[in-house]
Amino acid sequence: MDKAHRRVLDRALGYLCNGADAVCDDLERCGGVPRLNSMTGGYGWDDDYVWDSWADFQWVGFLTGRLWLLHLLTHRQRYGDAALRLCERIGPVLARHPTVFSSTGIDMYYALTLGHQITGRDDLKAWVFAGGDNFANIFDRKAKAFLQIARADRIVIDTGLNLPSMLWASQWEPERAALAYRHLDTVLEIGLIRADGSNCHAAALDPQTRAVTGLFSLQGWSNDSTWARGQGWAMLGFAHAYEASRDPRYLDAARRAADWYVDHAPQGWVPRYDYDDPDRETLPYDSCAACIATAVLMRLARWLPDRAERYRSVARETLQALLANFLTTGGVVLHGSWGRMRHIETGKPRLGRFPQEDVMPYGNYWIAECLYRELSDDWSVLSLDGHA
Repeated sequence: MDKAHRRVLDRALGYLCNGADAVCDDLERCGGVPRLNSMTGGYGWDDDYVWDSWADFQWVGFLTGRLWLLHLLTHRQRYGDAALRLCERIGPVLARHPTVFSSTGIDMYYALTLGHQITGRDDLKAWVFAGGDNFANIFDRKAKAFLQIARADRIVIDTGLNLPSMLWASQWEPERAALAYRHLDTVLEIGLIRADGSNCHAAALDPQTRAVTGLFSLQGWSNDSTWARGQGWAMLGFAHAYEASRDPRYLDAARRAADWYVDHAPQGWVPRYDYDDPDRETLPYDSCAACIATAVLMRLARWLPDRAERYRSVARETLQALLANFLTTGGVVLHGSWGRMRHIETGKPRLGRFPQEDVMPYGNYWIAECLYRELSDDWSVLSLDGHA
């Protein structure tokens, strides 16, 4: 690694530590559970952990995962102590309640699973296993897939993000990953990764038969367009599946999605919220899509030697663009968007402010993972199969 690039990475790491120190200070002062403010990238504090609501979800797992990685990179114990304290708030809740909202899988992996990988604490692993059992509550046996939300009539490309704890747990009990693999197989069978490698965001289900009635986009420009973050989710979900199983079908799916992403890298490297919106140049970026995809390209480069140089080049250029133009001195990744959220009904909670920008919960974690993968050769703590 050349010295100039190393200086950029070290400076960015300092920015992430600035934000982490502010969170640790608040946690020591007032306790509670942190809630991301998507307008500022800062955190408020709640008395209780919210596990059962889309509109009120706190995204605490991503913050906890970021603290774990910063603990490893800097050897600062306060980051590890803060991460463990947050795990102790959310772990017993996830172990106790049937899942109703798939994003609790984020909290299981990025908080509890990473925590066990780092600390070896058995209580974290036990909470992950119990949480995985509870996650089966949103598996639709007729549709052969996990639902985004309990009783919802849709399957979404995002859900691969929420399954890695179950894949990881299969090292000890292989059946723990059975529903996760069945879900990912269904995603491939119904065509949420198109023939050209681009993603379609969602599949609609018949309320009675649970058969797929059509493919559509929840947050992109149109049903036929390519939503940027969905492309990152497609890459990530199948990279996770391959890492845990070493099944070449999953590597092929991740490769096809990654090839599409690389082939459509825009000027400046960071995509707008949708690749096909005719007004995209005046609409928000999706910086967190770039953060997710960059981390996945780094992983795929180790598994696909024929594409390694190209993937690493795009990952390096994109990371440099993110650190130069999207990351604040407080460690916040700016210029993100929930997207159009076209499925939101009148009078129902609306997360995003499209076409205004928001700070997304995903980017602030994945920029830390990108830095970790750039600065560390040993990725075993993030591994789903027990290997580096």
